[in-house]
Amino acid sequence: MKMSKNTLAMLITVTLFGMSGCSEATKEQAAEVQKETAAKMEEVQEKASDVMEDVSDATSDVYESAKDGVEDMMDATEEEGAELKEDGMQKLKEACIASKEATEGDPTDC
Repeated sequence: MKMSKNTLAMLITVTLFGMSGCSEATKEQAAEVQKETAAKMEEVQEKASDVMEDVSDATSDVYESAKDGVEDMMDATEEEGAELKEDGMQKLKEACIASKEATEGDPTDC
């Protein structure tokens, strides 16, 4: 099968145009996919930012709540400590008086 130079040239030209058309379509599709990907990435970044903000707010709330709880416990412990100290002092005084009376000592020293 012999082909003329013109027929061969036409065949090559048509093939190149076809390939050119395919590569243009591929480039357009790639550009579209790139745009869609960029839009999705922006959406993901916004959602991640929102989540981080929510986590930060929740962490601050938990910290403040824990801080308030610790302060309340410290205040209560301080009050209980003062009461225990007062009770202890009273018991020591009573023991001192009982000891002085048992030994016939002067309870006014207590």
